[in-house]
Amino acid sequence: MVLDHSTLLDYATRIGVQARLEGIAKAQVESLLASLDFVEDPRISLLLTSAYAHRQAARLGRGYNTARIINELMDQMYRSGEGKEKARFVLGLAKWIYEIAEEYRLPRIDINTLTFERFLEILRSAQPR
Repeated sequence: MVLDHSTLLDYATRIGVQARLEGIAKAQVESLLASLDFVEDPRISLLLTSAYAHRQAARLGRGYNTARIINELMDQMYRSGEGKEKARFVLGLAKWIYEIAEEYRLPRIDINTLTFERFLEILRSAQPR
């Protein structure tokens, strides 16, 4: 089963907003992208990125929910035969969303039901910081 673009957009949104809510540094979000290149194998890199996300959360003492969402996504991508190019797309977009979330006052958000479309809707009425 190949993950559709809508699902990938929703995961990117959840990862980016959750990372912002948990106070993850922007450099940590960027390091997730870099973790995809630990190994050449495009599928094993997904598993290593999951482990890296949890390692960073444990090391920093925060970001556990972000790591959980990343792990969930990478597991689905691995099981569906995806490679690191789609993961790079999702994590790159998550970085964009993180940067957007830094600049706006967002209302209380239920991460579990947050979608890319809902995030864009929220931005239409959000105030800049």
